[in-house]
Amino acid sequence: MGQYDSSATRVVPVFNKLLSYDPTGRTWLPRLIHLPEGGSEAEIPDGMDFGLRALGWGKQEAKLAPPIALLSWLARHPRKPISGILSKDPEKAVARQEWIDGSEARMVEALGLLMSNPSAQKWHLFEGATRPDVYLETKDLLVVIEGKRTEHGPTTSTKWMDGRHQMLRHLDCAWEIRGHKKVLGFFIVDSHSSSPNVPDNWCIFAKETVSPEAISSSLPHRGPEEQRQIADAFIGVTTWQRVCKEFSDEGLNYAELPDTFAIR
Repeated sequence: MGQYDSSATRVVPVFNKLLSYDPTGRTWLPRLIHLPEGGSEAEIPDGMDFGLRALGWGKQEAKLAPPIALLSWLARHPRKPISGILSKDPEKAVARQEWIDGSEARMVEALGLLMSNPSAQKWHLFEGATRPDVYLETKDLLVVIEGKRTEHGPTTSTKWMDGRHQMLRHLDCAWEIRGHKKVLGFFIVDSHSSSPNVPDNWCIFAKETVSPEAISSSLPHRGPEEQRQIADAFIGVTTWQRVCKEFSDEGLNYAELPDTFAIR
């Protein structure tokens, strides 16, 4: 966050413009998902419906809940948080320390709370909802997008999981609610030049996102087939410059995007 926040200076103005041009998404969504590179090919079946049914960005970011299977896996594999801070709540901190120290009773309690939790306890939850910068859903498609601007790379950990890659986390949570829908995810980054080309470092990050190491550390609760399918849902990286060039006919101009926004 800051005056160069990617959501305020890139995500919101770009997607507000696309939505104002066509609120259904039918004219721009199919073009958008063919811009990323460095990931899997976006194989789109004939007759796919691109009409938007749900969307979220900016102040209306979508919240995608973590899979229960992941929460269960975490409860069964005690570890210390990366930050070292168990909780600001003393009672939660005590419970988590006992769990870390190998208390079988605490592990059983944590697993039980995932199934029935009338007192609304939270000490046993080791991942919260994920918030992709852009969420787009149609009858046939579910798209999650992470927008970057000044960031040097993707986020690759959460408080309780070292190696939980941000994009795989988004895709994992989207996969859980997809039903019959096709799931796709990609990054939009700034090239920091007039070129629409994806910077070399982000080409490397795209490969690392679906490396065996990243898949294993990000999706330990998934079997090999689901891990492969979720990795295949990642279609790579594009740039804000390329998006603006593609949709210049719809009024997008990279030079007109705000450089900063006022922090209040």
